[in-house]
Amino acid sequence: MPGNRKTVTEEVVRKVAELSRLRLPDGELSLWADQLGRIVSYIDQIAQIPEAASLRPAPSPATPVRPDEARPGNGAEALERNAARRFEGFGVVPRVVGGGE
Repeated sequence: MPGNRKTVTEEVVRKVAELSRLRLPDGELSLWADQLGRIVSYIDQIAQIPEAASLRPAPSPATPVRPDEARPGNGAEALERNAARRFEGFGVVPRVVGGGE
């Protein structure tokens, strides 16, 4: 990892903690400075990636399109096969909202 850890000093951590309204014990400032420095280092590594090397997915092949042609749906016969109950040519479904029948 390239080292930008020294740019994150205990004073920087103290200021970030103050802005974030966090209380950090003075004994932990060096630990937080090291951890925040590593994060900054990773960000620096990402910034060094050329834009041409962006990780865009390869375009997927187009979805095949079928012709939009009318065809018989056999609605009445499908209703006869699939509806548990029928009333006056319509399929009857159970009531799902409210109470009672």
